[in-house]
Order: sequence, then structure tokens, then C-alpha cells
Amino acid sequence: MAIETETEIAAPPCKVREILLDFSNYPKWHTGFIKQLEPEDTSKSLSSLQPGDKVKCNIDDMEFVASITENSENLFQWQGPPVYGLIAGLHSFHFDLADDGSSTVYKQTEKFSGPIAFLMTPSLLGRKMLGQFNQFNSHLKAYAEASG
Repeated sequence: MAIETETEIAAPPCKVREILLDFSNYPKWHTGFIKQLEPEDTSKSLSSLQPGDKVKCNIDDMEFVASITENSENLFQWQGPPVYGLIAGLHSFHFDLADDGSSTVYKQTEKFSGPIAFLMTPSLLGRKMLGQFNQFNSHLKAYAEASG
């Protein structure tokens, strides 16, 4: 099961990625469901994390430590820990160049695995998450486009 959202942002992928990975500035543009993204190793920045590094997260008041699986110019991704062995999520932020050559096709996804993953469809328990992703995406879009 997966929750997937996509929006086009009139800013280059590197700018969108830079904004997304600058958590200290989130209060300027987003105060919703992502409340913490912080490297476990405080000597590192989000943009410098490598696969296997840990990130402390507070997502919708659920605190956990996730493992970075990819951090490239086109993808920032972490694997969340399994919850009671029943469900785990692979969270991804994609930054792809749009066909116009100057905008970003931005995608945010969560792929669920485990015995109860089927409950996370957008028509069941995933509905709230889909709304949160869409709200976050619209905040990111507005801020990135206003920052020029």
C-alpha cells in the first residue's frame, strides 16, 4: 500500500530540495504535521546524511528514529521502524525536473509494508495522511515559488 502525492513547483529541483532539507526554517512556511527532522548525529546536516545514517522525526506527534536509505539530488528517503512488527513505512521526497526544464515535479510518498499495511489506503486510515501530505506540499510550493 502507498500514499502518493505530486505537485509541480515553479522552482528548480535544487531549490525545492534545499528548502525541504532546511528544517530550521520550517516555521516560516510549515507548522503542520512535520514537527522534527533532525540528524541523530548533530554534527551533520540533513543534506549531508548518507544511507544508514539516522534521522530523528516527529511526524504528527509520533516520534521515531528512521534510517536514511537515499539522499541524492533527486530523492530524500528514509525507512521508518516497524511498529509492533505490524507496519513500517518508507517515506520519500522526490525532486524531478519538469518537462519545461525549470520547474520541479515534486512527489511525496509513503510505502507501507507489514501485515496491516492494507489499512493505509487513502480510503481507510491513509485518508488523514493524504490530506497532511497535500497540505505540506501546498505550503512547500507556496514558499518555494515566493522565494524566487
